[in-house]
Parts: sequence; structure tokens; C-alpha cells
Amino acid sequence: MVKIGLMLDMPEGKLPGFYAQIVKGLAQRVSLFDRDKELLVLNTIEERDAVLELLEHYHIPSEEMQLLLIPSDSYLFPAFSDYGFTSRAERHYLYAHLVSTFRFSVIQNAQSNPENALLQMEEHLLARFLDDNILNFVVDLQFIELIERIAIAYGCSVEFDLPR
Repeated sequence: MVKIGLMLDMPEGKLPGFYAQIVKGLAQRVSLFDRDKELLVLNTIEERDAVLELLEHYHIPSEEMQLLLIPSDSYLFPAFSDYGFTSRAERHYLYAHLVSTFRFSVIQNAQSNPENALLQMEEHLLARFLDDNILNFVVDLQFIELIERIAIAYGCSVEFDLPR
């Protein structure tokens, strides 16, 4: 599920009351889906626009990004933290412009070897999760072609979601 992230560039040296005004203003305008330090996670473009208006009023620069929310029970591989984060609310996000999800399937023939295919792919995976009882994997966009070649070599196939 794609979410909208706004990374705030908070000015240094401001009084605590300044931050309290921003927090109060946010609470009056939107219901944040989540946050992690200075990264706000929003559901809709309307919420994003309301937050951007507030940030402009207080002269706070921000950077927008798309975040891929994956289930909280996802298995996270060691490289996950290079491509995403786990929020204070224990939700897992990946930076959508860096990754793609895919599904793996076996082509039934004598040369099929899904176990070895998955073993070889594993060193490049960032996360795996179930979505509607379908196993999904997440990989760096740079490894799409490699994952496809591994699948073919072991008599399997992969179906990638287009990057967002």
C-alpha cells in the first residue's frame, strides 16, 4: 500500500513553543497515519496539501516521497534498513522509488528447482510478506534483471510490480 511521506527540514535553534505550534496546527488539519522523527506519513493528497500549507506558513522546507507500507508481520532481511524503516508504531515502510515487489512461481517441469532459486535470490531480498495469501518479495530495482535470470535458470518465473 503506497503512502505519502513528507520529510521535514526543521530549523535549528527554535524555541519549544515553535514546535508546539506546528504540532497543534497539524492536529487541527490532518490525522497523521504515522510518523517517524521528522517524517510524516499521510494517506491522501488532500492531507499532504494541508500539511504543505502549514509548513509554508512556518517556512519549513520538506521533501515529498512515496512510501510502500508492508504488513507488520513481514520478514525483514538484513538490507531492509538501507531501503526503509520501521516507525515508532511498528509499521514497516520502504522508499518506493528504490524497490519493487514481485511474486515467485514454479514452472512445472523436470528442471524446476524452486528451493535453489529462492536460496540464490535471498541474498538480494529486502523483505517478504503475504498479501491476500500470496507470497510477495521486495528487491532493489537494480536487481530486477538478476532475479529474473535466477528464476529462469531454475525453471521458475517471477512477476514484478511496476515501480511507482
